[in-house]
Amino acid sequence: MLRLVDGGLGNLPVRLDNGLGGFTVASENPVYVFGNYNSDNTDPFWLNPPPAIQADINHSAAAVIADSVTLLSNAWSDLTSMKNPVTPTNRNAAPNTYYRMAIAGGKNINFQQPAGTGQDFGTDGGVHNFLRYIEDWGGGPNLYYRGSLVSLYYSQYATGTFKCCTLVYGPPNRQYYFDNAFLDPTKLPPGTPMLQDVVNLTYWQDFKPY
Repeated sequence: MLRLVDGGLGNLPVRLDNGLGGFTVASENPVYVFGNYNSDNTDPFWLNPPPAIQADINHSAAAVIADSVTLLSNAWSDLTSMKNPVTPTNRNAAPNTYYRMAIAGGKNINFQQPAGTGQDFGTDGGVHNFLRYIEDWGGGPNLYYRGSLVSLYYSQYATGTFKCCTLVYGPPNRQYYFDNAFLDPTKLPPGTPMLQDVVNLTYWQDFKPY
């Protein structure tokens, strides 16, 4: 397990010569992102989100690639978590927490729903739960996320069955936006996976004269 801390706006590394570039974290284990990461409430994007068009601010092109990625609010406390391991309503999230990064992570394998279980049991939680939580956001505090979500594989370590709103967490008010900077290849985070696949379906010889 890996936890990222103190990653607020301006804290992630960039190239010293021109202020560009970024920071990518890759781990075969689950990664937990604690508090603001590559953004905060001073980012003007959140005051006037799309479809409005606005100039970008200096930031690090950031990414996290891991077995799974869990977002922890600015109010996260290890002590509170240990005191309330099965009571998410006592693990209250901060009113607003801000994240700006691409995330490539795993999800769980779906299976047939057993009788007598909740409607989501046996699923991976859907794309809105791809980013994982372990706090009670109460449906009111905003979670601001700007980036790109990619599911490339199944998790190998964070493989517990999907459990949401009474056992593990209460979902936030999700303020999710795609980061248009990722449309420019020069602004992608370091080590962004590049895939190319050539599929040979069939072939034949053509004896027609030309």
